[in-house]
Amino acid sequence: MRLFALLSLLFATFQLYAKELNTQIAFIPDIHFHDIYADFSQAGFAGIKLDNQSKPVSIRSMKSQLHSTRLFNENYFALIAALDDIAARGVKLVALPGDFTDDGQPVHLKGLKTLLSDYSKRYGMRFFAIPGNHDPVKPIRSAAGKSDFLDEQGREVAIFSNDHAMCKTPHTDFLFCDDAISHGGYQEIMDAMSEFGLKPQSQDLLWQTPFLDNHASLSERQYQQCTNDNKHCVMIPDTSYLVEPVAGLWLLAIDANVYLPEFKNNQLTFKGSGNAGYNKVLTEKPYLLSWIKQLVTAAKEQHKTLIAFSHFPMGEFYDQQSESIKDLFGDNAFQLTRKPTNQTQSALAETGLRLHIGGHMHMNDTRIIRAKKNTLYNIQAPSISAYRPAYKLVSILGSEAKVDTVLLDSIANFDTLFPAYEREYDHLAERNPDEKWLADILGSENYQQFTLQHLAGLAKWRFIPKEWPDSFKTQLISYSFQELLTLYDSPTSPPITQASDALLSKVTLFDFIRDFYLLRNAGSLAFEDISKEHFKTYKLITQQLNAMGQCLPRQMSKIAQTVDVCTLQVGLSKALTIFEKLAAGENDRCLIIDLNLKTNKPAKTCDSINKSGT
Repeated sequence: MRLFALLSLLFATFQLYAKELNTQIAFIPDIHFHDIYADFSQAGFAGIKLDNQSKPVSIRSMKSQLHSTRLFNENYFALIAALDDIAARGVKLVALPGDFTDDGQPVHLKGLKTLLSDYSKRYGMRFFAIPGNHDPVKPIRSAAGKSDFLDEQGREVAIFSNDHAMCKTPHTDFLFCDDAISHGGYQEIMDAMSEFGLKPQSQDLLWQTPFLDNHASLSERQYQQCTNDNKHCVMIPDTSYLVEPVAGLWLLAIDANVYLPEFKNNQLTFKGSGNAGYNKVLTEKPYLLSWIKQLVTAAKEQHKTLIAFSHFPMGEFYDQQSESIKDLFGDNAFQLTRKPTNQTQSALAETGLRLHIGGHMHMNDTRIIRAKKNTLYNIQAPSISAYRPAYKLVSILGSEAKVDTVLLDSIANFDTLFPAYEREYDHLAERNPDEKWLADILGSENYQQFTLQHLAGLAKWRFIPKEWPDSFKTQLISYSFQELLTLYDSPTSPPITQASDALLSKVTLFDFIRDFYLLRNAGSLAFEDISKEHFKTYKLITQQLNAMGQCLPRQMSKIAQTVDVCTLQVGLSKALTIFEKLAAGENDRCLIIDLNLKTNKPAKTCDSINKSGT
């Protein structure tokens, strides 16, 4: 009888365990939500009335977008498209790994809460948010604003909070003051987003924090942070939590923000957390690693499936090309300060954590970190507010998790705001022609093309001027590779055929730099936007540069007399090598990862995905 009862219990437990390991979670980091219908009318800003909209819109300029690594306006429609896609798939769990708002402004938090609550009500979705470096920008509320909103005439105007220095000056037609645009701190984030994971809900089977007693209030979830000289210390919130939304699944939301206090001019201020990441978590919030280790052990003992997410990457995100990038572009280029050190990566892998989904970099990437007894998979999820827009979908069946990438190439209404940008373009053409951006972006046929054009503009206006060596920032940027080869007296090897010459003449140096950023941002997702002809051209020019040996500038060339073409030769060869390595990086499209923490099996590639892009 006892044996029968025991077998019955084991059978029931097995059935329950199998059932609870069949679920899906969508991960959407870096939404950077900006409520385009935000109402600033009380401050005197009427927004822009568009024929295709029933309400005026409060948007930022295209000029500002083309100087930013993220879009400010169109991601409103991208978020709706992502949530509609998630709803159509029947997915009920959605994680938001940081930067879910533009900058934690109350007006955008309110708009985001309204939108998420609507999807929760209509589709039964549950959202689990964790802060990023943009929400909050600082741990406490701070004066802020933006100077690049568009008005009816297509001009840039400013909206700042009342306590900002800008609003202490006489107001003009170009300045509006409203506290709804201030930067919210942790308290403002918690007030708006508490129902989305940051506080326990009635449906939760388990909810914990890294602090004693698991209190949900911010006052009970704090750690001490001191200035470098330890003379001034302050308590800072940590909103990390563990939640069991469905039986058997543990979602670990890690607040990896670290705000270092500084005492200046008799006032305590804070550094932003953008460049701190897990390197500073290890030194400033070591209790988090101890907590993670405890949770890994508990997950093993209780047969739970544990998945972690946070805003910051736990692994290197350049396919192990960081040192080569540093060599060519400098120590601080390409946001290398955000890369976890090898020691940090090892420490995180040694916690026993198996799968982590991060954001922050707006990149699609996979980093596999191997420790003695564990393998940590750091999945960098792309942003829907940048190229190439997508989200990660984790489907759990048994002990395996399929980590897939869902593209958002075509979204409804992505061109809704184009008439406003046309006003801006006309205004710049008339008043400030030097600041006029390329109108090609308004010819985009879908959202994927729009984000591609955005990245191309970003390369022109921001990345090349700030990141690339001086020899690239010349008139040579528009030269074809064929024209570049004419700057040297070195013989071509192997000899260039007519077909090869045709390829080299069609691709410019700017084309390569644009493709470089497409690949850096999107990994293998960029393959369909970089033509096979371009890949062939890059292999061909690499062969030619490597065969040159000593640099021999053509003396008759006027360009070679004014531009350091030898530095260009070396730099281009290095950039092409980095490009080749990025193209051959880890599988970043679809992986099947074993989440059984008692084993350490290698990941498998999803059968339907072909990684090759060449």
